Amino acid sequence: MKKSHIAMAVVVGLTSGAASAATIYKSDDSVLNFGGRAEVRGNFSDANKTNSNSSTYDDKSRVRISVDGTQALNDDVAFFGKYELELTEAEDNSSDDVGVNTRFLYAGVETNHGNVYYGHQNNAVTYLTDWTDMAETFSGYINEYTIASADRAKNVLRYELTTDNGITFQIDGNFNSESEAEKSDGFGAVIAGELPAGVEIGVGYAVSDETYGNGNDTDKSDSIIAAIKYTNDQGIWLAAMYQFGSISAEGVKDSDYNSADAYLGYSFGDNTVNLTYSYYDADKIDSYDINFVGVEYARYIKNIAFFGSYKFNLLDEGEGGQGDNDENELMLGMRYSF
Repeated sequence: MKKSHIAMAVVVGLTSGAASAATIYKSDDSVLNFGGRAEVRGNFSDANKTNSNSSTYDDKSRVRISVDGTQALNDDVAFFGKYELELTEAEDNSSDDVGVNTRFLYAGVETNHGNVYYGHQNNAVTYLTDWTDMAETFSGYINEYTIASADRAKNVLRYELTTDNGITFQIDGNFNSESEAEKSDGFGAVIAGELPAGVEIGVGYAVSDETYGNGNDTDKSDSIIAAIKYTNDQGIWLAAMYQFGSISAEGVKDSDYNSADAYLGYSFGDNTVNLTYSYYDADKIDSYDINFVGVEYARYIKNIAFFGSYKFNLLDEGEGGQGDNDENELMLGMRYSF
């Protein structure tokens, strides 16, 4: 109904070969959709070896289940809600417990003057970082070190507007957002515009005061983002993103960093091949280093996807460790979307 949902449908179509949600109820003013995926993935890398396990294999299988609904008030106003969870097998082999992770849990109001959402959802700058996060496996690494620039966060209030002439504006506030080890208050903003010949450019900014460690160590992190994307109807998707700023961590304050992300994909028939590059360097936090090239082939047959991805590590031994490791990786997978 809104341009944001149309754009998301295009992205889903490019990455999965088919829309992965079905309308299970529809009336004159209400729509309810249900969908998800069952994905089996095997990762082969020396990075999977531990002191107690010499195997190079690690299972990365997962299930995602999503439901969303829209209720129209009139021709100008509608209400929207979405919930999506991810299920994985627990790492403890002595039990059959399932790990549950909430990916989205938000609701909002959609109008002809923009949409407002609150909850566990995308950040504003996700609009830009998604341009290079298009591979099945090895893309979308460099923006995850701060809550305000990550793909999703809790307790986010976000406003989005896309005009008829192709200008997109988003702004968000993070209110006591939380990850596994941090809490954050901050905000982000992005503006992007469509140019002729399939080109779109955008800039974004995200800043956060994040709490680390025992809860008494709070420092500021910020991110400035510039991105460009080119697509055409011959199956080309080319995008590049540059990100820099300062980042803090437990025991580290205001480390300068710079990073880059790039994606080149070509789709022909039911096939997609792509090449990715990811780089991240923080002056004072060696464990944040990321540097690799990824290559991938994917085959999409209706709601089924088969893919093989290989990461060529460019880090030296002992570098990285948080968002990336210093080993090559092979990922093989099959996904059924419903």
